Amino acid sequence: MRKILRYGLVLLTLPFFLHSAQGQPDRFAYAVTALNKGGSEWVALRKLDTQTGEFGGTLLKMTDSSVAAIAYDRKAHRLYYAPMNTDQLRCIDLATMKVYTIMEQSFSKAGNYKFQPSNPITRMVIAPDDYGYTITNDGNHLIRFSTHATPTLTDLGELLDDPLNKEMTIHNPCANSGGDMVADDAGHLYLISASNRVYKVDIATRMTTFVASISGLPQQFTSNGAAVDENGKLLISGSGYADAYFIVDPATWNALPSPPNSKIYGSADLANSNVFHTKNPTPPILILNKSLDRPSKIKVFPDPVLYDEVSIQFNELPPGNYTIQLTNVLGRKVIQQKAIITEPAQTEIMYIPGYTAQGLYYIRVLNENNILVGTQKLAVTRRW
Repeated sequence: MRKILRYGLVLLTLPFFLHSAQGQPDRFAYAVTALNKGGSEWVALRKLDTQTGEFGGTLLKMTDSSVAAIAYDRKAHRLYYAPMNTDQLRCIDLATMKVYTIMEQSFSKAGNYKFQPSNPITRMVIAPDDYGYTITNDGNHLIRFSTHATPTLTDLGELLDDPLNKEMTIHNPCANSGGDMVADDAGHLYLISASNRVYKVDIATRMTTFVASISGLPQQFTSNGAAVDENGKLLISGSGYADAYFIVDPATWNALPSPPNSKIYGSADLANSNVFHTKNPTPPILILNKSLDRPSKIKVFPDPVLYDEVSIQFNELPPGNYTIQLTNVLGRKVIQQKAIITEPAQTEIMYIPGYTAQGLYYIRVLNENNILVGTQKLAVTRRW
């Protein structure tokens, strides 16, 4: 028996929760811009009000070099950064605006690679574990730095591709260079490359999963700065695009222009202390661990999905009412529909709208008691 359930479809765009390491979320972000609108030297540190879109004046002119990697340490009220033409970690005491160089520390020495000004450090974030992180453009080095006592740089190793990444491998410096990073409260980093791709990095295992390509952006836009705003959404800026910043809903990875402002500066990097809050005090919708790979009572095909339909085959499930969910990698529901199972090998069709972002998802099936009975990975890849 084959049923096509198109009309029971419910599209849910649940935003991430927001978390700040010290209570209330930041309602601002630090931005590295040019001194003048339309400039191309990223040396002016400004403060951006993320609620109004208003920029403050220049807090500091970083005269030594352009900068494309900053990270905000809220506890110490410091801003860490790396100049583009040097191999050093530096920090700004935001109370005094004095700049300090972390002596005898270099990213290339920690990672045992040769530094080149044409391949600088361009993305950086401080996670809730109070460590700062950066990832080299080739994905071969996840480097951590401490923010307490004497800072030290440690190479945690090469990023590992999720097998489903395939051609979206993290080890493609042409496609995945530049950009910025944010973090969540569950031990993950989110790398947003300049080509507008989103990767999720598990800090403990270095497993890296391609999540989506951000949709809704102008063709010429490149993501160069990223921060989490006070509403739990992703704020992104482009260094060469000064018409608007963009707000990205991480439930769909679709971007919309931020409120218009005549004084927008292109920005090479953004930073604040907000992170995605993914932990749930109640039992989570989805726990992403190895148990998901156990044999399932459902089969999903085709995988990857190239167009707008996926088939879910039920194998030896008791007759009854079931719920089919499509969730993103964080367990957030994207699509949900009902199914009535009456046969041992019944197949149902789920319609996936064309605007659903490319990336890795999970098909989950729950029985009428809301108990999970089957889970399968699903990659959504569009052919336009």
